[in-house]
Amino acid sequence: MRTKTNALTLFWLALLLCLPLPNALAADMASLVNTAGMQRMLSQRITKDYLFLGKQIRAGKARRQMQGSVALLLNNHDVLKQSVTDQRVRDMLGEIDPLLEKLVAITDAPYAKHSGATMLELSEALLELNHAVVLELEKQQAVKTVQAVNVAGRQRMLSQRIAMFYAAHQAGLKSDATVSQMQGAVEEFEKAHAGLSVNPINSEEISRELKGVENLWKTIRSYFTGEVENSYPVTAFVTTDDIMKRMNKITLLYVKTHWAANKQ
Repeated sequence: MRTKTNALTLFWLALLLCLPLPNALAADMASLVNTAGMQRMLSQRITKDYLFLGKQIRAGKARRQMQGSVALLLNNHDVLKQSVTDQRVRDMLGEIDPLLEKLVAITDAPYAKHSGATMLELSEALLELNHAVVLELEKQQAVKTVQAVNVAGRQRMLSQRIAMFYAAHQAGLKSDATVSQMQGAVEEFEKAHAGLSVNPINSEEISRELKGVENLWKTIRSYFTGEVENSYPVTAFVTTDDIMKRMNKITLLYVKTHWAANKQ
């Protein structure tokens, strides 16, 4: 695996991606759930960017995002390994190590269509393991604020997962499986959004941001549901990123709500 990215580089990468810079060690359970949840999203985002790069759709931005996301993925993984004491979770993190090595090797090399298929497989494996880590951490403190951090963080991932399958279809990797998986991700995203929108712990700011996500989603939903024949890849790329950034802000607002509740 690559050597750990230095702090200054990570700062600029976090700024580029509009993502929070992880703490040297996660401060509490909500922060750990947020960090582990971000890993789910990054696994999908990296593959999405790789596939968009292959089709030369916003290639420069796709490459920068991919490189930055890989650096954050590796850094977050190091943070989790240093922060988590539960042996079951540590074993899961150990299973992730070889998958990260494969991902780094592919993203460091020139784009190849057959590697796109491998990246889709890697993204599935990383998503499964990182989601299992989130659930284990959440069980250790199953309160509403931590649950909201998990659900909102998963929405970040789903926005990128939907875009990843869209990019796979654009890259000629469409199959019955990817169509079914994209449809499933759309359904999960909409169900979770409906649940978050009526969460009693929502502040006015959270509700406002969720409404913004809903408005963005309405502009591109038909791209992913087969309701239109023609779609615009750049619009899909940009808008799903905007949704991810808003959901990231919402996730952090839930983390702050958790901190505030624990201080009382």
